[in-house]
Amino acid sequence: MMSGQLRRRCLLLCCLPGLAWADPEIMVHEGDLADRGELVATLHANTTLKGRRTADAQVWPVHRLTYLMAEFATGLGPGWEAGVHLPVMRSGVDGPNSSNGAWGGSAIMFRLKHIREAGRWFYGFNTEYDINASRYVNEPRSAEFRGIVGYDAERFRLTANPHLIWGWGRSGAERSPDLNLDLKALYKAGERLAWGVEAYTDGGKVNRLRPGEGDRTVYLVTEFETALGAVHLGIGQGFKETPERYLLKGVWSASF
Repeated sequence: MMSGQLRRRCLLLCCLPGLAWADPEIMVHEGDLADRGELVATLHANTTLKGRRTADAQVWPVHRLTYLMAEFATGLGPGWEAGVHLPVMRSGVDGPNSSNGAWGGSAIMFRLKHIREAGRWFYGFNTEYDINASRYVNEPRSAEFRGIVGYDAERFRLTANPHLIWGWGRSGAERSPDLNLDLKALYKAGERLAWGVEAYTDGGKVNRLRPGEGDRTVYLVTEFETALGAVHLGIGQGFKETPERYLLKGVWSASF
């Protein structure tokens, strides 16, 4: 079995030079929680090696876009965790609203997570409220409700995240949420090493679902522990309408 520390940290790369509604945090949420009083510090990063060079409104194009994000989380009690995310972004192209190499804040994100276990099964949810910069997404405010369900066997772990995303604060924006489904299958090669695949899918608006037609991104991932913390790395490719065609992602994480 992999140790508890790595099971808690399936996260993103800290040395990469990254998405329109892509995310500073490209991950499938699993059954990990910080203990009460424990502080978990995480550095996320992702970069889009090749992607769409244009974007809507004031949002920065995704081609060669990079995200860096600091995350801090702590346990509130049995089954509960709260966290805050502080992402920044670096533009990769010159455009009407972006300059190659320019840095800017993306958002401030607050989240609350709840997990329960039943044998090898785990289930729960993660809720998030975001205050967004216009360079990141068009909607000044957004919220997410993410379901979490998975099975953690001795040699593998399977996880699914169906989730709803609402955006508001922009004139003329639809009120219907987006419905996405994220999936992860992981093989445990040992207590400190695992690898597998992740898939991120966009099902469209709840009032106008389009299964099989929206964005699709697939990652090959590996996770391992070091003396300085846990690491998760991934390389991905976008399909269908995905603005990001090739991506790298990673996370370094440690607890105190």
